[in-house]
Amino acid sequence: MAEYTEITDLKCQSRVRARYNREMASLQALGFRHLAFCIEALGPFSAILQLPALLLMLPKKEVLVFPSPFRLAVANVLLVHSHPSSIALCMGMGVKIYTRFSDHSLLISSTFRSHAVPGPASPIIRNLPSPTPEEAWISHKQRALEMETLGKTIADSGSLGDYIELSRREEDLSQYVI
Repeated sequence: MAEYTEITDLKCQSRVRARYNREMASLQALGFRHLAFCIEALGPFSAILQLPALLLMLPKKEVLVFPSPFRLAVANVLLVHSHPSSIALCMGMGVKIYTRFSDHSLLISSTFRSHAVPGPASPIIRNLPSPTPEEAWISHKQRALEMETLGKTIADSGSLGDYIELSRREEDLSQYVI
């Protein structure tokens, strides 16, 4: 399981900001605001053990960091929106948007295709990928509204802790990768 920490190092924040400047600007134009810079780190020696994954990250221009001892970690930026309450993650593959509901269901939209497929009884609902953050957000809001009309209530998500909980729930889905 990944470990999440907030990035306080200004040099690392600057690297992340430079890498995701375009995505951040797109999301901010849609009403998102900055939440946090975040590192997602795998376990000790994962930079060695996950070498194939590391090599796949390079073409996507992920912002990589290597905490001791030889851990593979990616640095990303999180943005938040208040209506509907959502968290957006900018990463090398694209943008991912999360909205959670009071019944513990979770709506995820993105600008890329995910290989993790929720099972029929899963509380995770994935929208089809959209080509741009703008289109992903429009689709995400529409789907969230549809879920509200079916009686679901959107739960507030506005902190790094909320993002960590959502990401861990999605990680649990990774056992269903096809």
